[in-house]
Amino acid sequence: MKSNSWFYNKDLKPQGPLSLQEMRSLIHRGDVGPYDLICNDSLGEWKAACEFAEFERSLFPAGQTFMPGQDIVEDEKEWVLLSPSESGKSLVQQGPYSVRELREMLTTQKVVGEQYIWKSGLSGWCRLQDRPEFAGLI
Repeated sequence: MKSNSWFYNKDLKPQGPLSLQEMRSLIHRGDVGPYDLICNDSLGEWKAACEFAEFERSLFPAGQTFMPGQDIVEDEKEWVLLSPSESGKSLVQQGPYSVRELREMLTTQKVVGEQYIWKSGLSGWCRLQDRPEFAGLI
């Protein structure tokens, strides 16, 4: 009988085994995003974390505090962005930025969808590309 262990991919290397609660904790902190590939060894296939019923959308920082159909406040400076330092050896927090500013930065390619963002109310950092506020720009 197979166990019910979870694995995730980091730098092209499987990490694990983890319990369901450990995987949920990684997701909640933003260490595993909704479209990161994970595997449950009882199923034996890798797929996006958001495709597993065990992980509700609100567990992912990328889906927290967003209500479909609710207007997006575009000018409130509430987002913090992680960017490479001048030396490129570390990350620095920049901002706060508004949704409008970040959309403009994406459009002009001053930032990329793989960069991490955070705002108050989220349980962890998430990628710009995973937030609905920036859908269609990446």
